[in-house]
Amino acid sequence: MKNIYKNKIHLEPPTGLLNDPNGLCFFDDTYYIFHQWNRFKCDHSYKEWGLFTSNDLISWKHHGSAILPDTPKDSHGIYSGSAIVYKQKLRVFYTGNTRNELGLRKSYQHIAESIDGNTYIKKNSFETPLGLTENNRDPFVFKHRNIWFMIMGSQTMNHNGVVTLYTSEDLYEWDYKGIFFRSSELSQMCECPNLIDFESTQILLACAQKRDNVLDTVISSKSGYFVGKILNNKFVSSTKFLALDYGFDFYAPQVLKAPDGRYLMWGWMSSMSSAEEQTCPTIKFGYLHCLTIPREVKFENGQLIQRPVHELLNSSVLLSRNTDSVFNFEQVDYALLLQVNFDSLNSSFTVNFDGGTAALHYQNGQLTLQRRNWSSNEIESRYLFIEQIKSIEIYIDLSAVEIFINSGSKVLSMRYFPDHDIKKHEFLCNDSHIVTLIEIRQ
Repeated sequence: MKNIYKNKIHLEPPTGLLNDPNGLCFFDDTYYIFHQWNRFKCDHSYKEWGLFTSNDLISWKHHGSAILPDTPKDSHGIYSGSAIVYKQKLRVFYTGNTRNELGLRKSYQHIAESIDGNTYIKKNSFETPLGLTENNRDPFVFKHRNIWFMIMGSQTMNHNGVVTLYTSEDLYEWDYKGIFFRSSELSQMCECPNLIDFESTQILLACAQKRDNVLDTVISSKSGYFVGKILNNKFVSSTKFLALDYGFDFYAPQVLKAPDGRYLMWGWMSSMSSAEEQTCPTIKFGYLHCLTIPREVKFENGQLIQRPVHELLNSSVLLSRNTDSVFNFEQVDYALLLQVNFDSLNSSFTVNFDGGTAALHYQNGQLTLQRRNWSSNEIESRYLFIEQIKSIEIYIDLSAVEIFINSGSKVLSMRYFPDHDIKKHEFLCNDSHIVTLIEIRQ
């Protein structure tokens, strides 16, 4: 049976379930993307780290297992974390999840290191400090004013989400410094914090969760960021919690500073419910989920701008350029980029994906993204008010779509699962515009 959902430019596991991108770094002239992975089943019953590497951000190799839950202090899962390269070693920081015979959670923060990028030696670990629950996870390490900072997503004993701070001089011994940032917008628990330093401004990325604290399960979650500054070991925000992505499927992003100074971000391209995961069409091919394409992140005019990395188009082929009011195009076994530039800032348009399996509409300032849910078979929608649209760029993979509005000022991500080998798409607009269609070759 042919797999008509296998993506071309979105990283997917060879088997099993993939989730959060972890440990993004550049080591020995190679990009590393670790990820949470259940290599045995398409569910969340087991967690280790798998690994992708690339020399060019285009061609990727999956190396299988990288870090296993093989000690008493990470026996129930290798949870999320980060990595840095320091003194010719790749140093990894992650949360080890454990549960006792009653099912109660205990978390440990671990340090591991490698001299070759293949074998990881686990070093020391430390426990959760007083005043926090065991939902204390996802260490993100960076240097600030010559001191190593580790921020973590945490939950207070009152079940409030916070970001906590540890500092170190040697990357082995860590001192707890207390709460780095608190906000009611972090809901009942915070996870996957990241920090981007634009020198005069810092960006704190975070994921906020509402939880059933009795059952220790997630009710809902969202990903976003705060703009602010680090002052006296605290993050001081100047904004509310701002969305990173307005689509259906985006969570747990992580950022890497590339050798050329660019900040690159990947996210887990899923916000699926358990029912959606269990009925996802890729399961019959033995795998589940993917990551977003790599995005370059910039800070402009008070907000984050996200742009697909330019390397994606290194081997692209121009297929069409026209100004027709109705433009029909087909997709078989390759990824496409649909670019549209509008002459009028008040244009209305529609994009139909695979004959209406999903659609994007814009009229009177309202952008609507719709898809037919593969589990419920119902139409679901996301709405976003945008006063004017000058341009759209839509990266259309075989079962993943990423939409960049106005050069990346707004982004929407979506999984969808067309039933056809030959996918027939359509763009409609009666206002003046130029459409460019590009095939993305790997």
